Amino acid sequence: MTEIAHRDNPLPRLAVPGERFGWIYQDPSLYRRRFPEPPPVPGVVPPELVTRATTAGQRAMRRMGVALGVGLGLAVLLGCCQRFGTAIAEPVGAFVMFLMILSAFGGIGGAVLVWLLKRQAERDLATAQGQVRTAYEQARAGWDARRAGFEHQQQQALEQMYEWGAATPSPGTRRIDVVGGTSYGWEALLTVFGGSLLSTRGPMTLVDFTGEALCGELMTLAEQTGRSVRVTGFPSGLRDLDLLAGLSARELVDLLVESMYGEGTGGDRADRHRDTMLLGELCEVLGEDVSIARLVAGLRVLTDRPGQPALSEIECALVAGLMPEEARRQAHQHVRRLESFLRPLTALGQASGGPPSAELTCLVADRDGRSAQHELLKDLLVQWLIRRVSREAISGGSIVLVGADDLHHRQLERLGTLCERRGIRLVLFFAHLREQSLHALGGGEVAFMRLGNHREAQQAAEFIGRQHRFVLSGLTRTLGGDQTHTLANSEGGSETEGGSEGSRGEGKSLIKQRSRNWSRSRTWNQTQSVASGTNWSDAAAAQRVYEYAVEPRVLQDLPDYALLLVKGEGRGSVVQAVECNPEIVTLPRMTMDPLPALPLPPAGEAAHPVSGIPGQVTLSQPSPIIAQPTSPEQAAAGVLPDWGAGNPAPHPGQQPVPHPAQQPVQRQQQQQQAPPQPPRQRQQPEPPQGPGWGQGWGQG
Repeated sequence: MTEIAHRDNPLPRLAVPGERFGWIYQDPSLYRRRFPEPPPVPGVVPPELVTRATTAGQRAMRRMGVALGVGLGLAVLLGCCQRFGTAIAEPVGAFVMFLMILSAFGGIGGAVLVWLLKRQAERDLATAQGQVRTAYEQARAGWDARRAGFEHQQQQALEQMYEWGAATPSPGTRRIDVVGGTSYGWEALLTVFGGSLLSTRGPMTLVDFTGEALCGELMTLAEQTGRSVRVTGFPSGLRDLDLLAGLSARELVDLLVESMYGEGTGGDRADRHRDTMLLGELCEVLGEDVSIARLVAGLRVLTDRPGQPALSEIECALVAGLMPEEARRQAHQHVRRLESFLRPLTALGQASGGPPSAELTCLVADRDGRSAQHELLKDLLVQWLIRRVSREAISGGSIVLVGADDLHHRQLERLGTLCERRGIRLVLFFAHLREQSLHALGGGEVAFMRLGNHREAQQAAEFIGRQHRFVLSGLTRTLGGDQTHTLANSEGGSETEGGSEGSRGEGKSLIKQRSRNWSRSRTWNQTQSVASGTNWSDAAAAQRVYEYAVEPRVLQDLPDYALLLVKGEGRGSVVQAVECNPEIVTLPRMTMDPLPALPLPPAGEAAHPVSGIPGQVTLSQPSPIIAQPTSPEQAAAGVLPDWGAGNPAPHPGQQPVPHPAQQPVQRQQQQQQAPPQPPRQRQQPEPPQGPGWGQGWGQG
């Protein structure tokens, strides 16, 4: 079991160069190979020994009985004859007695010989079996020793492998969008990802619209690593936040109008132009000294409220002369609306000499709930960032917007385009996948955290994409037969009878002639025919279905510190399972760099066969169009190579497409090999005991 390396202060370890969202778990046991040598097979005892011992055992009693019966029977017979022999002659009787004794001992000796032969056959068989057993035990002991050595070497190699590797953005990524998640997950991701951005890209501007001050741990990390930190709350800290410094009058007017309308279009266009013209005329009257307070004072003069301390008497007169009295009376409501927008901003930047500058600049919304002033400041801050980036006031570094759900997607797209040109990393956090965030999604890599709402989870699954899979759709079995039996009998016959009679004269005599013929025939035949047949078929049909690569239920059940990263890989895209728990940095087998791309053992050699890359789902991997040599026949027929082929060759790096009949089996094996893992708690992170919680999530 992995032990946690206790450290007093793990936060500075996160400030290591190299952008990372978190870490990807890789089970080293997936690289374990089976011992290639097959186990020894016990030897075979010579069959003739087994046959001899078996035969001797089966026939021993019968042969012993025969030997005893023959010997003793002959002895009894000779004993009966011995009396007659003695009567004939004494020597004859003695000789018969000798034969009787010899016959008795011969029968007993034969029985003993049969028993000795049986015992010898059994001893020979036992000796051969002992030799075979000894040889097998020696071979097995040697095989066990070699296997133990092989597994020991593997274990030593696996213990040197990392279990956690960094999850990094793809090269050339425009921006990062984080969708969903809880406040704890966002705080952890800001700490891990923000610490890497500070160490890799330098200065960071972070705007937190949530009111929860989720950047507290990141600020602690920056301070502990010797970086300057400046925190400003809004709207409570407007005096220390000068968002208008360095702007010309024209830029100031555009900034205020765009912030007030929030990128609205359509019917608001006329009002936008009207406000732009009125504020532009006020700036012309006020000269170079233009501020929010002086603009509000000018608007109050236009509503017939003179005596504004921010303006001189001459300036008040010039402002009053911008409109005739009748025009001011007609535009009274419009001017008051402008004043209501700008009046909460009169204290903006009064105690600051310019925009805040530090290695980590945090603008944090106050915990006062939503208000009109808060919404205006949100748009104003985004417009200020757009102006700063467009004027090249900052280059490099990163900009992080936390809680960007209510920002208009046109503002985000404009900011993203400018950041891409200036080499600035833009990171957007969306709590929900709704109208504005749905329009803005897809400008770069997207990380999905927990989405509790089922509609949002379904939209996220639609964004991730679908895949074609072959599943078993039906089984067809037919069993039938036919049998024909025919029997036919036929019988026939015919009978004919006839005769003739006549006379003829020959000389003086008359000769009579008579003839008779008779014939009879009979025919009989029998025909019998039998025909039988049986037919049987068993067919399985596979259907191509279009399913989610990641099911919506998976997005709803993600742990707090887990995210699914949709990133580009080559010309395709993949989904990676990432953990952003900062305490993973305390684990011993962890690296701050991506894990090396080690090939998995082949299925025939792996101890735990898996298909594909663990913790990753390939969404798309298009094959490039490559000029291939064609045969003369194809060139003559105008047929491109591999067109119409049933199973084209896979692209390098792409898994070959299995046969439709094999796909359900492989899918079932993946489900059985990737049991779901319980979510880890942040207080005591532990690596999972299986291939990782990311495996199998595509199955729902």
